[in-house]
Amino acid sequence: MKRYDYRDLGDTVFSETLSNGLKILVIPKLGFHKTYANLTVNYGSIDNQFYLDGNLITMPKGIAHFLEHKMFDKKDYDAFDLFSKYGTDANAFTDYTQTSYLFSTTNHIKENLNILLNFVQKPYFNKDKVQKEKGIIGQEIKMYNDDPNSKLYTDTVMNMYQDTPLNSDIAGTINSIEKITVDDLYLAHRIFYKPSNMVLTISGNVNPTDVIKTVKLNQSEKQFSNQVINRYYHSGDLIVHKSKSEMNISMPKVAIGIKGTDQIPTGSESIKYEIAISMFFEIMFSENSTEYLNLYNDGIIDDSFTFEFDNERGFHFGILIGNTIHINEFIKRISKLLLSNQTILNRKIDDFKLIKREELGRHIFMMNYPEVIANQMGNKIDHFTNLYDEFNIINNMNLSDVQKAVNQFIDPDNLSVKIIEPKK
Repeated sequence: MKRYDYRDLGDTVFSETLSNGLKILVIPKLGFHKTYANLTVNYGSIDNQFYLDGNLITMPKGIAHFLEHKMFDKKDYDAFDLFSKYGTDANAFTDYTQTSYLFSTTNHIKENLNILLNFVQKPYFNKDKVQKEKGIIGQEIKMYNDDPNSKLYTDTVMNMYQDTPLNSDIAGTINSIEKITVDDLYLAHRIFYKPSNMVLTISGNVNPTDVIKTVKLNQSEKQFSNQVINRYYHSGDLIVHKSKSEMNISMPKVAIGIKGTDQIPTGSESIKYEIAISMFFEIMFSENSTEYLNLYNDGIIDDSFTFEFDNERGFHFGILIGNTIHINEFIKRISKLLLSNQTILNRKIDDFKLIKREELGRHIFMMNYPEVIANQMGNKIDHFTNLYDEFNIINNMNLSDVQKAVNQFIDPDNLSVKIIEPKK
């Protein structure tokens, strides 16, 4: 077991990789009431194509999300019921690149860990239950499609990545999930749900040695496929620069997407890049910035305006979203700000210092929450750069780091606009 001490921050991270490839990260928070665990599979909605025995296999869109839904439901029990016996809250979610199963509890750590590992690693599917789930997820898809904010975000991502699996919602479509079979689910589980493609993170009032011992014993009783994961990656060159649609809304909604096509580094440098771009958005578009206030006072944006940057395996993008009656001015002025980034950043040294202090404070605040710590422990791409590493990266950053990253990231040819207007 490896030990990483972050003395200045008062925490320690323990790490061990078992013989079957399962990586375990333990962050003890002695005296804390709650313990949080997260078992993450490096498998998400974009992984619906892979090679098997030399053949390209194409799974129905939405299968990763569908699999997540069905993992709790076993032949003779429901995993939620087992957790509830110990007063434990459990949940799961799927995004573009991963699926995570988690629990939060105040006691019975050993029992809860065994429930988590067993229900995720021991699949059970039958035709009737799968068919029933199609109706449930179908309703979920309809709900997302009817939500203007969800639709705006998803359509913007689809426009940026037309020729990739990102051109579909994480849940898939009603037509695609209808094609999912029991055999598909078993195959997806066999290929991707192996210990070497998983990370178990636990933070809270725990003893690292006890946690490792419990997990080792659990894993020693199981056999897993040794099939090598060979994903198929798309080039992702196509982009829709502008599209419009109509929905039952009272005010137009606009999103500007920025598709990253630059080659970003792996390891901690990937996190540094991500932090730098996120800080750029804060400097330019947070509520206290001059640029935001000018847009707001001119009626171009309102309180709905928001932004985010997403950096995942195989892609990265930024999105700025808002309600506005001045669609053309929204697009024109925000695009101009994005493309004038170096000139604007040159006079933003004080703003950078303020955002930097705020980010450092936010990271210290997050260290008081086991669930945040467990969810911020990194992945294989960034070499498991964690919340504590991020703090040190931010502490050593300067404005030129932001300028360098933004100069790489923003390209006028990679902007995509999505507009949703009220139905006429």
